[in-house]
Amino acid sequence: MTLLAPLAAAITFLSTMAGGYAALRWPRRIEVLMALAGGVVLAAALLDLLPEAVERAGDLGMSERVPIGAMLVGYLVFYGAERFVHRHGPSEGPDPAGMAGASGFVVHSFFDGLAIGLGFKIDSAVGLLVAAAVIGHDFSDGLSTVSYLTAHRHPERRSRRFLLADALAPVCGALTVLAVPVPEAVFPVALGFFSGLFVYAATTNLLPAAHDLPLRQALPVTLAGVSVMFAVSLLA
Repeated sequence: MTLLAPLAAAITFLSTMAGGYAALRWPRRIEVLMALAGGVVLAAALLDLLPEAVERAGDLGMSERVPIGAMLVGYLVFYGAERFVHRHGPSEGPDPAGMAGASGFVVHSFFDGLAIGLGFKIDSAVGLLVAAAVIGHDFSDGLSTVSYLTAHRHPERRSRRFLLADALAPVCGALTVLAVPVPEAVFPVALGFFSGLFVYAATTNLLPAAHDLPLRQALPVTLAGVSVMFAVSLLA
């Protein structure tokens, strides 16, 4: 476990960076990438994070209402944060809500790293399965982080910094498990909370940012993102 967990987390670094650079490399396709990221993020919340949160809660003897309630809290916290930063009306410059959302993706990626580390603590086979699922959806994490900041009019240099932070977060999470014991009860609550954040990000920012894309293009791309995340969730 000592070597496998950091190695798997290092592969997530490459996956995340690849997703982010796809968004940076083709800025003229940003509406298509927004539609794709919106489908991925929405499906990640409803097909991956929330079911896993409920399952983990059941394994710990915790009520399923706890992670579902955490999802509601996550949604409302992010809604309140956006309303707060917009209290003076729209701005022509970068929207601070973009940084809040991107920070949420980074923290979620840190928990991905924790999950990899805990998986390898249980068993090497479990760790490899968790790592495969995380590596699969971390490409979309990088894509979503950059797309989200772009949707909020942030400059490319800031997108690159957040992308690097998002890519490093799973590595830090995996190393944290090696150094500090993490209570298992944290995970159902954290996963539920981030599923609420993801639903908010997809439905109020990413998908609306692709509004000018014709429906005949937007819908298939969004469904493709959902399908990819569904396939990844089957591996988890």
